[in-house]
Amino acid sequence: MIRPYRVHRPFPRIKLLFALIFLSIFSSKSLSAQSDYKIGVAKDFGDTELINRGETLRGFRLHPYTGAPYQSNIDTMALDYYRRKMVEGKGLAMGYTANLISPRHFKTFFDREADYPTFSFASAYQGILYHPDNLLFYNTKSPYTNLLYQRNGAAEQREEELDMTMAVNLGKAINFGGDFNYSYSRGQYIANHSSGVSYRLFTSVLLPRYELFASAGNNYIKQNENGGLAKDSYIDSPQEHGSGRTNISSIEMPVKYSSGVGNAMWVGHIMLAHRYNLGSLRDFRRGSTLPNGTISERDTVMFVPVGSIGHRFSYDRGVRLFIAQRAGSLPSVYGNKYSHLWRKPGEDRDTLSFYPLDSTRMVQFSNTFSLSLREGFRPWVKMGITGYARLENRAFYVQDSIAGRQDTKEFATYIGGRVERHNGTGLNFDAGGEIAVLGADIGSMRLSGNVSSRFSLWGVPVGIEADARFHFLRVPYLWSHHHGSYVWWDTKFGFTKQFVVGGTLSAPQWGTEFSLHSATLANTLYFDSTRTAQQHATPIEILEGRLKHQYHWGILGWQAEVAYQLSSNQTVVPLPTLSAYGSLYLDFYTARVMRTQLGIDCHYHTEYYAPYYEPAVQQFVNQQEVKIGNFPMINLFANFKLRRVRFFVMLYNAGEMLIQPSRRWSLAHYPINPMTLRLGINFDFNN
Repeated sequence: MIRPYRVHRPFPRIKLLFALIFLSIFSSKSLSAQSDYKIGVAKDFGDTELINRGETLRGFRLHPYTGAPYQSNIDTMALDYYRRKMVEGKGLAMGYTANLISPRHFKTFFDREADYPTFSFASAYQGILYHPDNLLFYNTKSPYTNLLYQRNGAAEQREEELDMTMAVNLGKAINFGGDFNYSYSRGQYIANHSSGVSYRLFTSVLLPRYELFASAGNNYIKQNENGGLAKDSYIDSPQEHGSGRTNISSIEMPVKYSSGVGNAMWVGHIMLAHRYNLGSLRDFRRGSTLPNGTISERDTVMFVPVGSIGHRFSYDRGVRLFIAQRAGSLPSVYGNKYSHLWRKPGEDRDTLSFYPLDSTRMVQFSNTFSLSLREGFRPWVKMGITGYARLENRAFYVQDSIAGRQDTKEFATYIGGRVERHNGTGLNFDAGGEIAVLGADIGSMRLSGNVSSRFSLWGVPVGIEADARFHFLRVPYLWSHHHGSYVWWDTKFGFTKQFVVGGTLSAPQWGTEFSLHSATLANTLYFDSTRTAQQHATPIEILEGRLKHQYHWGILGWQAEVAYQLSSNQTVVPLPTLSAYGSLYLDFYTARVMRTQLGIDCHYHTEYYAPYYEPAVQQFVNQQEVKIGNFPMINLFANFKLRRVRFFVMLYNAGEMLIQPSRRWSLAHYPINPMTLRLGINFDFNN
């Protein structure tokens, strides 16, 4: 039997975050940050202001397997800030259920996560949940606080988000801080309100011989589910329902489930990654080459690590509840009801009954031990090598109809290694692999690598990069087993196979990038009309060519991104053939101090059989009934930056004024929001 869990809400801990934020604003400035060599080379710095900040503000991410840090950029850019704060800006073509906090579907295949996550219900929230693999650690000379508030829509249907990050250094070595996000949406459609609270505390220690990164956080998401519109004709042919009116309000459109259906999810983590560096102090004369490839500007003494002994510990937890206790229409929609062991209120034993409050839990512990030889500790050492072993322990708890069968425990042991070169002037690369040698995942394998270089074409520097990966993986437990009141399956799936190869050419001086990727998939998982997971054994070929271009001519600027996709099986892996984004804007300074961006943008993709979101399993289900697409989603925007303050005003879906009926579908049966006004402001406190 699985009972509802008493979850301690995160709000008492939020007080601690506010205290830390207060401290960050009024604390004194800290000392200088660590040298680049101890972390690695900077990656992807694309903003002039960020480059000018230099050592005053740096961000780091951790390698997901070894826990090794690498430097990554912090978002301080003014250009297109409005777009990075909307769901449509998270990818070239996005599908979602109309709220900021809601399930998201990437319609471009190569923007999706490569693997199926262990906690299956989190897969629809890619990019939303706090997790150490996608979050930053910081090192700053002065306290850093970033605060965002944005809202969208009228008061009775308003969507709001508050997002905060704080980081402060204690001396050179120690940094600590926190992230906090609160989102609440009343919803533009009936029974579509959602809310989410995410928070994280983190710290780092950067010493010559010892480095440590730690993070602990939780995500709580509550999602009312309406199942989409009851009739698509309210969008496609509104005159049929409004006595000739074509401007039917979104809140008037009937939905499949008007009340009583929802999902709640708690996802949390604790992570600790640390390593001890073996090495010695070395003298460098002015003008000599440092181990990180830079030239010494003066005589200096630097600790040069030769190798490292590392350890990464992680604890991940997921809880999901599907609530459908007052929705009388669900049995007729799903057609099946599955009884399971449940202890009714007031009783002292489990009974086999139908009680639509589905509950699933997952717990995972992971320990990774690594040994590495560092790149560049001698001029002839042109690459770094790392070997590691990872031990995973997992437990899954699902409701069942057989006493004593509610929980499943498993373990897996992986061994792997990586070879990398990041400080080369001509050729850089990163390649690695791992294989499961013991436990439930035995035989699973991951191989991946990329190589990059530069050359000159007619005097213009051009970057070239090639990447590839091969994954041969056991299907995670919660994808093979789902026990719910309306959907139930236990299926033994074969190992999934995925081979991806691609390349990218980029010419930053021309603002142009072209990429070509191909994927071969076998034993692919998908969800069919029965709402259950299925596996397609025959290989499926995916091909994508993508072109990006961005340029300025005086104050006139434009951007364009186009992806052409082909899928050899549109029933299993449906993809729009053409997806595109374009913007045209004026970029200038007002009164010589406020950067101003005024313009129009548009998202578009061709028609295809897009999936729909299924609340009972929290997955995107393939269908062959209706096509969506061929709708240009147009926005008008004004984007500003004044010193460290960014703010924007956007008329979302402004094209509705010109295009009727709008056919504004995001997913099958799920439309995007009607035309609304979106406002946002961001404060960046870092002197």
